[in-house]
Amino acid sequence: MKFLSAIILLTVAVAMADKDEDDWNFYKFQFGRKHSPKEEANRKRHFLARQRAIEKHNSENKDWQMGHNKFSDLSDDEKVSLLGAKPAIRRERLISREVAVPVLDRALPASIDYRTNKCMQPVKDQGQCGSCWSFATIVPLEFNSCNKTGTAVALSEQMLVDCDTTNHGCNGGMYDAAWQFLQGKGGAMKSSSYAYTSGPSGTAGTTCKFDSTAVGAKVASFGWVTPYPNPTAIMTNLQSDGPLPAALMVLDSLYSYSTGVYSDAACPSDVNSVNHAVVIVGYGTTTATATVPATAYWIVRNSWSTGWGLSGYFMIKRGVNMCNIESWAAYVRVV
Repeated sequence: MKFLSAIILLTVAVAMADKDEDDWNFYKFQFGRKHSPKEEANRKRHFLARQRAIEKHNSENKDWQMGHNKFSDLSDDEKVSLLGAKPAIRRERLISREVAVPVLDRALPASIDYRTNKCMQPVKDQGQCGSCWSFATIVPLEFNSCNKTGTAVALSEQMLVDCDTTNHGCNGGMYDAAWQFLQGKGGAMKSSSYAYTSGPSGTAGTTCKFDSTAVGAKVASFGWVTPYPNPTAIMTNLQSDGPLPAALMVLDSLYSYSTGVYSDAACPSDVNSVNHAVVIVGYGTTTATATVPATAYWIVRNSWSTGWGLSGYFMIKRGVNMCNIESWAAYVRVV
């Protein structure tokens, strides 16, 4: 009997090893991975750990699902390099300086979705560079400039990475400081004149190639959405000011987001715990089913390429300040 049990266990172990190898080879084919023999073992280990996490989560969670993407074989240090929101202030210290504007008592639509708006530029990829703040800075400028002039414009994140010495290039920054920098500099250049090239390195101020003749948009004013965290205030500003940059705390689970309304009970409650800049581009509510209740959500644009999430976007639970996303919404207006 013991011998038979041992044979069964061995057979199962061999089958699992074969499946792991098949899954790993398919992943490498799907995402064009080619590793050196020295690197192969570590990459495979990261992938299989992610595989187990995805399988466990998807079997237990009905609200949102995980899936493999280009991050599945990265180390924790490599994933951290994608984060770069670094607020210069703590939100509670701003209360005395910010005027809490009453939320307008206007009729808000049941949903807003700017993803397919003619003024929304395609989702971009920040690469292995903590420049998320520059992408969050640029998106609303592109959108609002187009809204005002009727002409679509693509603006340069690389200009901010290279030139904005109030922020830290690939080592992080924040959109409010970037808007202030652009006010003093004279505006944001067009990406056609200053293409995005950042990789793992990038030091602000050392390679700046600013050209005032290539400016595509200028900042008139900007501010924080107040009071905070207030979902209705964010919805109101989305209607009046277009897409809104925000910051949130990225937990390991978000890297593998695939579909559904994201939430994670491990998100911190301290509103100052944020590490990544994104852009809120809409909101809505899911349709209730027999097993899953309706869920209010934000539609959020990321800068991790169209191959991540919902073609570069994700939905996150609305009204509960999930991962502090409702504490850091801001708006910008153009000249």
